[in-house]
Amino acid sequence: MSEQDQQPYVIVERRASGVVAFFCGALVGAGVALLLAPKSGRETQADLREGARRLKEGTEERLTDLRETLGDRYDRTRDEVGTRVDAFRRNVADRQKQAGEAIKAGKDAARQARSDLEARVAESKEAYRAALTEGEAPEEHSEEASEDGSGDGTGEGAGDAPKADGSAGDADGGASRE
Repeated sequence: MSEQDQQPYVIVERRASGVVAFFCGALVGAGVALLLAPKSGRETQADLREGARRLKEGTEERLTDLRETLGDRYDRTRDEVGTRVDAFRRNVADRQKQAGEAIKAGKDAARQARSDLEARVAESKEAYRAALTEGEAPEEHSEEASEDGSGDGTGEGAGDAPKADGSAGDADGGASRE
């Protein structure tokens, strides 16, 4: 065997697109048809002009229809998006309003609870002071005294008794301080 027979062969295939081949064939066929047509040159030219005019008109009509269709779709889409954006904005505004109302209601409830608590504390202070001025031990302290076994308030709890100036000392845990 020769050296040339021992080398591998490389085969390169080129494929043209089927569309390109079709158009090339169509052009060649049109050219041949024009050359072999039974009509005169003027008749053929008139037919070509008429065909070109019809193609132009058909293309213009299709473009006009396409523009109208796209315009209509654009307008519908724009309107729909605008409607959805407006609905979203209204929803956000409503939720902000609801949140503001909830915050206001919460603050009002907290103020009311605070004033109720302050009123109860003031009532308790008055009841405690009234009990001290009458010379009776408040209920809370008599229970504490009975729990630690003194019962009469003279044991370790004796420091809880009212002072001469009418103040209770530390017996109320600082509740009488204002």
